[in-house]
Amino acid sequence: MKNIVVRNALMTGLVGLAAIVVGGSFSTVSAQGSQDRAVDQAQQAVRRQIVRQEGGRNVSVDFNSDAQTDVRSRSEIRVSGTGTLSRNDSRGNDPRGNDPRNNDSRYGAGRSREFSYEALVSRNRFGGVSGVRYDLRGDRSDNGDRNNRRDGDANRDNGRDNDRGGYGNGNRPAGRVSYSGPIMNRHSDKGLDVLEQSNREGANIQQWSFADQPNQNWDVIDLGNGESAIISRQSGRAITVQGGRDSNGANIIQQSWRGSPQQRWRFEQTGGDYYRIVSVDNGKVLDVTQAGKENGANIQLWDYANQANQQWRLRR
Repeated sequence: MKNIVVRNALMTGLVGLAAIVVGGSFSTVSAQGSQDRAVDQAQQAVRRQIVRQEGGRNVSVDFNSDAQTDVRSRSEIRVSGTGTLSRNDSRGNDPRGNDPRNNDSRYGAGRSREFSYEALVSRNRFGGVSGVRYDLRGDRSDNGDRNNRRDGDANRDNGRDNDRGGYGNGNRPAGRVSYSGPIMNRHSDKGLDVLEQSNREGANIQQWSFADQPNQNWDVIDLGNGESAIISRQSGRAITVQGGRDSNGANIIQQSWRGSPQQRWRFEQTGGDYYRIVSVDNGKVLDVTQAGKENGANIQLWDYANQANQQWRLRR
């Protein structure tokens, strides 16, 4: 009888230990491992984008140990953090050192720049990273000039504003983020959307059924004086009136931030949770073309007429 009691107690203890391992510590370790993988994937994608966009030789990208993960949905984890970009000046007698990109005064020997970054990592078994964005800190006007030169031909081809006096591709205006999320049309209940999830300069803005994609989420940045910039979470570019036009029907695109009046907006409440989004440049508002309800309906400027297709909600 004593042996039976001992065996039963032993079995109970083993079962309890197994329950703790399976239900507690093991799942915690597994979840942590998943987030660690997400951080690694995001940082690899950010590093590739920085090296590709900043160019030159001997670029070094290092990440700080402050990476944060935010489970946005069942399918995505948002990773954000900071790091340092530096360029090791090893020109010496190497003729390749004449690469003018290595002569960028921002990156003299031993100099570096800090940056912040974010990316969305898919949680499915195939992985995948989207919405990669980084913001270099300090001396943004130099970065803007260089990026404006990169995009200059495209700007001229499309008749867009070529103002040189602001931030460049991949940078954001200074200011507090007053809202982050979708911008939904009252008439159609569809959200502002960058066509084909594009990061391209001049990509069109349309409406589409909201699916919580980066190209459908926006940062509204307070610029002061009641003005705001509207920045795509996908591309880091700003909602802009194309070509500086101010007539009814002027098209709306995304463009690198330059601080021009065509990129500045006022949010004026129209009642309840809805706002008209007014161009600082000309007083016209964001409007869904022909009051359309379909996916892909174009976004344009139009005189405000208190219509539902001209009113927007800052939440899902």
